[in-house]
Amino acid sequence: MKDNQKWKWIGASLSALVLIVGFSACSTTDPSGSGSLQLTLVDAPAPIDGIEAIDVTFSSILIHKTSSAELDDAQWIVLMDDQLSDAERTFNLLDYVNGAAAVLGTASLESGHYSQIRIIIESATITIDGVESALTINSGTVSGIKLTHAFTIDANVLTEIILDFDAGESVSEVPVGSGDYRLQPTIRSVTKVISGTISGTVTPVGINALVIAYDAGTTDVVTSTYVDTLTGDYVLPALLEGSYDLEAVAEGYVTGTEAGVPVTALMDSGGLDFLLTIEGGG
Repeated sequence: MKDNQKWKWIGASLSALVLIVGFSACSTTDPSGSGSLQLTLVDAPAPIDGIEAIDVTFSSILIHKTSSAELDDAQWIVLMDDQLSDAERTFNLLDYVNGAAAVLGTASLESGHYSQIRIIIESATITIDGVESALTINSGTVSGIKLTHAFTIDANVLTEIILDFDAGESVSEVPVGSGDYRLQPTIRSVTKVISGTISGTVTPVGINALVIAYDAGTTDVVTSTYVDTLTGDYVLPALLEGSYDLEAVAEGYVTGTEAGVPVTALMDSGGLDFLLTIEGGG
C-alpha cells in the first residue's frame, strides 16, 4: 500500500507550496511559467585501433539566453558544476554508443528562448591497448566549448538536448604514428521534447484534492499537483514517456486510483477523472 508515503508526500507538498508562494511573491520569473531541460550525452563509435576508453571530465556546463554572453556574465545557468565529485563529472565516451546515453544535467528553467550552451572540460585521457595517457585538449578548458544552439523552453514541458560528442572526429593522433593524441571536441546537438502530460478533473470541487503520479507498479513518487479549487481541473506536467499509477487524495475522502496510465511525448493523456466519496459514507 502507498498510504504512508502518500501522506508523507502530502505533508511535503504542503510545505513546498508555502515555499513556492513565498518565492512567487518576490520573484521576477516569467509569469508564463517554467519548464525543464535535460542534457544527454551520446557518442558515435571511434575508429581507432585498440582504443578502450576516452574518459572526459567536465568542469562545468552552462546555458545562457544570449549567444554573445561571455563567462563573466552573471546570467549563466549551471547544469553541472565542479562541486560534484570527479567520478560524477567523468564519462567514458565509448560507453554511450548504440543507443546508450548519460544524463549530464537537468534544470528547471523560466520558459523562453535560450541561445548558448558552454561546455568546459577539465581533463581527458585515452586508453589504448591497456595504456592510459592524457589527451591534449585544444579547446574547452578555460573559455569552454561554445555551442550556439538555440532552443525554447515551454511551460510544463521537459525538453531534452542530446549532445553527440563524436569521439571519432574529436580525437586525432598528431603527428600520425607518434602515439600522442589530441582532443578537439566535435559536438552535434539535437533538441526534442521528451515529455507528455496527464490531465483530468477531481470532484467534488473545492476539497483541496491532490493528484499524485507514481512510476507504474511502484511507490516511487514522480510528481504531484493540486487540483484547481474552482474548476476541479488538474494537469500533471513534464512526464517522461511510460506508464504511471495515479492517486487522487483529499482529507476525509476515499482515495481514488487509476493504474497504468500511458504517457506519450508531446501528447496529453486527458480525461483521467476522479469522483471521490466521503469516508464512511453510505
